[in-house]
Amino acid sequence: MTSPLLAPTGRAVVVAIDHPLYTWPVPGLEHRDELIGAVVAAGADAIIASYGTVRDCRRALGDARVILKLDLTLISVATYRPAPWALAYTLDDAQRLGADGVMTLVEVGTEGELDALQAAGRVAAAADRAGIPYVCEIVPAASAAFPDPFDPALIAGCARAAAELGAHVVKTSIPSPPEAIADAVGCGTPILLAGGEPVADAEAYLAGLARAIGAGAAGVAVGRNVWGSADPAAMVRRLVALVHGA
Repeated sequence: MTSPLLAPTGRAVVVAIDHPLYTWPVPGLEHRDELIGAVVAAGADAIIASYGTVRDCRRALGDARVILKLDLTLISVATYRPAPWALAYTLDDAQRLGADGVMTLVEVGTEGELDALQAAGRVAAAADRAGIPYVCEIVPAASAAFPDPFDPALIAGCARAAAELGAHVVKTSIPSPPEAIADAVGCGTPILLAGGEPVADAEAYLAGLARAIGAGAAGVAVGRNVWGSADPAAMVRRLVALVHGA
């Protein structure tokens, strides 16, 4: 199955900049327009952003496809913390803003998992009615039930659950080893690799992404390892070369 959120190649480089919705400060995202303009010019296919950013930075978004984040969580300071998520925006809001797709998050292994899964199902059905692609970001959270959030079988199970819920695209964690994403790809829905925590060794990070792309992942959806890098545009160009072979 393909998605209009992906390039004609069936692949995509997505940059996620929704983080200030739930945590601040976020070094690298102080100036939204500047950052968006730089990564779009560098070849990013799509941007994941909050309602306010999509509304206020439309000019900077240019021709990139826009994925509106529909849910939100409790505000944190400086560091991310697992917390319940709730829907805040609708498919009507997405259409009014001219978004090309929508996204919600499911953190598997948290207390809010069932509510998030229910919200994902409702959004998937509403997205079909509206004719808008839905991205289900579904990631394991380290917990008593799932002590290893990078377990390939767990990530494959998450991807299959997202496909069953009705997602058009799945965003999920990079398993260990990265090529084990092949198990998740078997769900039949395009898989975007979440960028994960900031890394110190960019070369090793990119090599891992390359292994996962080679195993069938459709692309990447990277936030902190793009805008948190010394040169976000340069990192996007490297991701474009890795994903699209350009």
